[in-house]
Amino acid sequence: MKSKIIGRKQLLIISLTCALGLAVFVNWYYTNPQRNNLTEPEVTSEVNLGEAQYVNSGNVTESDYFSSAKLKRTQSRDISKEHLESIVSGSEFDEDTKASAREQLIKIADNIKKETDIENLITAQTGGECLVILDSDNIEVILPDGTVKEDILLKIKDIIISKTDFSTDKITVIERSNMK
Repeated sequence: MKSKIIGRKQLLIISLTCALGLAVFVNWYYTNPQRNNLTEPEVTSEVNLGEAQYVNSGNVTESDYFSSAKLKRTQSRDISKEHLESIVSGSEFDEDTKASAREQLIKIADNIKKETDIENLITAQTGGECLVILDSDNIEVILPDGTVKEDILLKIKDIIISKTDFSTDKITVIERSNMK
């Protein structure tokens, strides 16, 4: 006589069937045209079907440029920090190497703080975006096109000197040109 108790295999098959059904329902729900109010686009007489359109004209706005540059700077620093942290936590490195890696991590953190503080102060003074790149030898400030004026340069140099120990000959201010 066979028992009517549900076995593990049957329970597994039932649960997988339910999961598949749920996945199909969720897919249908989020791709349903009536739910998303997706209708066929109306064709007007002003639109020429097949006409070439420029999707990306190559002009990068100031905001896009500064956001992209800051993102790239952050990504490269993250890679450096991961590498240094692997040295610090690695057992195959001697104590001198680990100490040097710790010092470099502290220096990176200090540079990040200084760059952020300087960028915020310059943005407050100029009213526009900027990008500050700080390394051991010099500091570079990139400003939008048309914002470099004598009074702005003096304010920027005062901010940098107050936040770092760089002399004015180590400070470079660059005006980003809009290439159209």
